[in-house]
Formats: sequence, C-alpha cells, structure tokens
Amino acid sequence: MTLQEIEKIHQAAAHCIDDAVINDAFDRVSKLVTELGRADLNDELVRLRMSYTFMLKYLEQGVMDPQRDDILSDIRHKLYTLNDQCYIGLLERTSPEVFYVRRRELGSNSLVSIVEQYREALKELSLVQSATADRSESHAILSRLQQAEALETQLFNKIWSSYPLSADDAGTLKLCINGDILPIHTRCLLISALFVGLMKFYDETKLLILLEVYSMSDEPQIQLRALTCAMLTMLAHKRSSALSKAMSSRIDAMLDIPEFKHDVWNIQVQLARSRNTENVKNRVKEDLIPNIMKMRPDIIDKLRDKDTQIIDLSDIEANPEWQDWLDQSGITRKIEEFNAMQIEGSDVFIATFSHLKTFPFFKTLSNWFLPFYPAHSAVLENLGASKLGLAEVVQHAPYLCNSDKYSFCLSLGALPDSQRSMMSAQLEEQNAALHEAHQAELPDNRKQRIAIINAFIQDLYRFFKLFSRRREFIPVMDNAGLDMTDCLPLSSVTRDAHVLELLGALYFKNGFYDDAIHCFARLEGMDDVNDDHIYQKIGFAYQNAGKPDQALTYYKRYELLHEDDAWNIRHMAACYRAVGKLDKALDYYRRAEAINPENVSLTLTIGHILLEQNRTNDALQQYFKADLMPNAKHRAWRPIAWCSFLLNDYERAIEYYDRIMRDDKPSPQDMLNRGHVLLCQGQTQQAIETYRHSLQLMNGDVLKFRTAFKEDAMELRLHGVSAVDQALIPDAVCSPQKTDQ
Repeated sequence: MTLQEIEKIHQAAAHCIDDAVINDAFDRVSKLVTELGRADLNDELVRLRMSYTFMLKYLEQGVMDPQRDDILSDIRHKLYTLNDQCYIGLLERTSPEVFYVRRRELGSNSLVSIVEQYREALKELSLVQSATADRSESHAILSRLQQAEALETQLFNKIWSSYPLSADDAGTLKLCINGDILPIHTRCLLISALFVGLMKFYDETKLLILLEVYSMSDEPQIQLRALTCAMLTMLAHKRSSALSKAMSSRIDAMLDIPEFKHDVWNIQVQLARSRNTENVKNRVKEDLIPNIMKMRPDIIDKLRDKDTQIIDLSDIEANPEWQDWLDQSGITRKIEEFNAMQIEGSDVFIATFSHLKTFPFFKTLSNWFLPFYPAHSAVLENLGASKLGLAEVVQHAPYLCNSDKYSFCLSLGALPDSQRSMMSAQLEEQNAALHEAHQAELPDNRKQRIAIINAFIQDLYRFFKLFSRRREFIPVMDNAGLDMTDCLPLSSVTRDAHVLELLGALYFKNGFYDDAIHCFARLEGMDDVNDDHIYQKIGFAYQNAGKPDQALTYYKRYELLHEDDAWNIRHMAACYRAVGKLDKALDYYRRAEAINPENVSLTLTIGHILLEQNRTNDALQQYFKADLMPNAKHRAWRPIAWCSFLLNDYERAIEYYDRIMRDDKPSPQDMLNRGHVLLCQGQTQQAIETYRHSLQLMNGDVLKFRTAFKEDAMELRLHGVSAVDQALIPDAVCSPQKTDQ
C-alpha cells in the first residue's frame, strides 16, 4: 500500500466516523489494520465491530437501551484512536516528519526513565553549583546545565510523540506537572508537549490531563497554559472532543472554579485579537516605523545643542518647545498609537522579532514553548554569566513574550558592550517606570492572568507562523475566527452575552465583518439580551461586509421599534442606494435631512442621488443650498461646477473651477474637468494646457490620464466634441513639448 493510499483511507475513515457512518468506517479501518499486521489492533477492531453489531441487533428488535448514545460515542472514540494508531504505525517506519522521527528515536525509552535521568541531572547540576565558588567562570556548570536541558528536550519529545498516552505515562505526567518534583519552567514545557502532540492526533487522555492541571494547579502560569492549550485542542478537534462524556463532566466540575469563566473569556478575546496580528505587523512595519524613521534627520537637527552634540531624548521634557515640535511633527501621535496598541494587547513586536527566529536555538521544537528564565545555557553563552543581570531585566519586560525575550538576548550577544549596556539601561528604566505605575495601582489578579494569557498566545502564534516545520501540525491559529463558541464542551461558557458583545466589537473594529455578524447573530437569539441596538450592529456589520440587502433586513427591524432614529435612517438610505433603489434612498435621505437640517453631508448626498437620477437642475439647487451652509467650506464647489458643465453653463463652471484653483487644492480630476469646459467653449489651446496640468498632478502617468479622459467620452460627445478630436487631444497633451531654440 502506497503512502497516498494510506493517507486516503485514513482520511476517509475519519470522515465516516465524523458522520457516524460506522459500518463504512469499520471497513476502511480494517484495511489499515490488515496492512499493519498488528494482532492486538485487529483484536480491538473485532471487539468493537461485535459491540456495534449487537447494538444494531437490539435496535432492530426494539429493545430500549438508555446507554445507546454513550455506547455509540465510545465506539466512535475508539475507532478514531484505532484509525490513528494504524496510520501512525504505517508511517513511522519511513516518514521523515519530526513526529515519526522522534518516535523512532525514543521508542525504547520509557517516560519514567527519562524523568529519573532528568531529575538526577538536576541534582548533579545543583551539587556542582554549590561546590563552585566562582560561578561566572565555571565551564562545569554550563556543561551540566546543557546536559539537563538536553534531557528536558528529550522529555518534551517523548510526551508529544506518544500516542495514545498510556495510563502509566498519564499518571507519571500528572505527578510531574501537579507536584513540585520538577522546576516550574519544565512543568510549563510538559503542558506544551501535550498540546503539540494534540496538534498531530487527538488523544482524549492528553486533553483530560490539561483540564485536570487547570483544576488542580495553584500556579497561574501552569493553569493558564493548560486551559489555553485545552481550548485550542477543542477547536482543532471539534467533533472528536464533542463525543467525550468524561470531558463534559470535567468541564461541568470546573464551573465552580471562581476564575474559570473569566479565564475562558480572556483566552477567547486574545485568540480573536491574534487574528489581527498580521494587520498590526504590517501597520508597525509599513507605517509607524517608516514614518518615525523619516522624521529622524529633523529630530537630530532639533535636538542638537550649541556644541552640535546630540541631546538625550530623556531631556525633552525639560524643554517645552521640543515637545511642541514633536507633537506637531506627528512623532508623539505615532508613539501614542503604538503604546495604545501595546496596552490593549496587540502583538506589536512580531514585526521586530520575526526575523530573529533563525538562531539555532529555534531549531529545537521545545524551545518555542519554553518560559524565559535567565539561567538558560543559550542566554548564558550569549551574554556571559557575568551579565546575568541584563537577562533578569529582560525577564521582567512586560510586553515581550517568552519567545521574543530569548530572541532579544540571543541578538544582544553580537553587540558591543557599550550598546548592550545602553539597551539594558533603557529597558531597565522602562521596566522601573512600569513597575512604579503598577505599584500605584491596587493589586489586580485578573490583569496578571490576562498578561500571562497574552504572552503565551503570542508564543503560540510565533510557533504556528514561523517554525520551520510548522506545516507538519494542525494550523489551529489559522482557524477562521478562532471561534470557540462552536466548541460544544465549552459552549455554555463561551456563548456568554458579555463576551460575544466584546468579540463582535473586536472583530468589527479589525474588519472581520463575517465573524462580527456571527457573534452578533448569536446575541440576537438570546433570551437575556433585550438591547434593540443588536439589530443595528448586525445591519452595520452586513453593510461593511458589502451585503446591503441583508443589512436592510436588520435596519428595518430596528426601524419598527425606533422610527425616527437618524443614524438608522441614514444607513438604510445608504443601503438602498447601494442596491440601486434610488427613489427609496432619496426618501430616507430626505427624512434624515429633516431631522438634521444643518448637516452638509446629507444635503450634498441628496444632490448626488438627484444627479444619479439625471435630475441635474434639482441636484444643482441642492448643491447651492449646501454651499450656503455655515460649515460647507468648499465642499459644494466641485459638484456645482460639474452640474453647470452638464447644463452647458460653461461660464459658471469655469468660475467655480477657478475658485478651486485659487482657494482650494485642485486635484487631477478638477483640472481634467476644467479642461473639458474649456474644450467645449472652443478654447482648445487653453484646454490642452489645463489637461497637461492634470497630467502633472498624476505624476506624469500617461495611462492614468488617458483612462480618465476616456471615461468622460460620452459627456464630451454630448457637448459637441467629435470622436476625432477626442482621439487626438490625449496625444497632444502627452506628447513631449519642444522648447524654442
């Protein structure tokens, strides 16, 4: 059987189990069992098929069995496992994927033996540390530390590549994580190992351990990592996890944990926020940083003292004039924008650190999940044991996730001492300021938990987006919407009205309108949600998603309850306009104008619709009305000029285009339109000069000019400009001009 055939049968069997087509699933799994040739798996398959046959027989005989659902769920669950076991068994012989490589490497090593070796290595490391007077110069300590870390990595690999996890290994693992026999960073790593394994194959035992760890641990780092991993696993394996009665019971018991619901909601929100990471990355990389860098020469000029020495930026506060200049230049706004994104939990540093994941450190899979601690050998080797204080400063940097802290330290190793010291001082100063700000606040346990969640999800995001072999794992972070509301075991918590409102607003803000609609639509059907504005929110999301018909459905529902809501009326008008129902749009804009008679935008929009209806005289009167309003400024001049042109009133058209040239900033379109008027007046030479001005404003883009000119061909023809002239004029405009000798 070829690899492609194995893959095809394995997937087909999984789909059959998903859809509860059990007999077909048995037939397909049977092929894999036969190919693998393992008697124990064949015996398990025979036993399951017999149980299913008896269940069907009892059903046919009309026997009532209250346990039938549970029995079927158990059969499906065991078939999933059997299908995966056969698949793994067939692929691990030759597959180059890291999962199978690790299984081949560690197949003969028991979990207990690796744990014991690791604990022994930690004892030896402790003894060497105690016996060494000068730790900063001790190569013996570094060597022992690296041995312990190698066993730590081996422990991680054994756990994630074990499938299915045996009862004995599960017991050992729970003892390691819930007890205090291993360092806390290792216990966190073991949780991640369970998760990485679950991103290959669903294993109920591993998932139940994650939930149990959350319930049993009193360490927030361990608790929240376990819950985050459990939730992402349920998202990646929706159907399999929905079958688990044991998991449902475990979650029901967890509802009594005081922080459980809030932790779930915070994880939901941060997962939703992670969907916007690429947008944040591009914004930082293409907008914030380039704009600040463009201003850099000006900053240097402004901040030089009389001796032409650069003044420390920390001295800016001493000179209000400098601060005013920074405000006017836009730097302050950019920095505030960056800080605001940082505070709300956006992943602002991924643009900076994504290219720093090429160090050998990140070739090791487990290191992507390792909590940062200064005594790691990679940190000591790069910074030197004598610079441990710098690593401790990095450890307390509040906005860096663990992965980025390692990247930061590894990159510092290549810097000269002077630059390293400067960066250390700046980071320490920032940490101290943040610490002082936090000290002034009351202790907030919930904020601390949110910070842990944010950092860990950022670590996960980097793994799923940047790890060299990431494609060998279920891309759970690419899951559209990262929607936990569809995960049945947690749905009683994840479908809370408050969090759905929060998620809907977050998705909408970031432009994920379909996801916003999904959240708001769930709110609509809830008995305890009585806010009529939910119809507006759904309508607005549909409108921004480019679905005006659906938007109107919800705006109308709100209109039945609030007939004179100006906001709703305007948006209904816009939707009617978008679907081409201009008469209805005009009616609604008139209603909106009656409520807000001084609104210039409404008056202008009514004029635009009249113009779209070819009611040019009526549109012109509407534009004159807008021009007389106090806040109109120059907004009505362009439509007045264009309407005058359409009505053959060339003198008034030129008058208004001249006003725009004199008192406003003319656009390429303004100059193009002015050229049209001059052309229709028979002033061809002046028209060509005006067209050339338009071309200049288009940065000399000849194709763009020709396209814009051609778009007005019908209007020019109606005003007497022949097709021949229309063909010649662009050439006359775009031809190189000769200067007199």
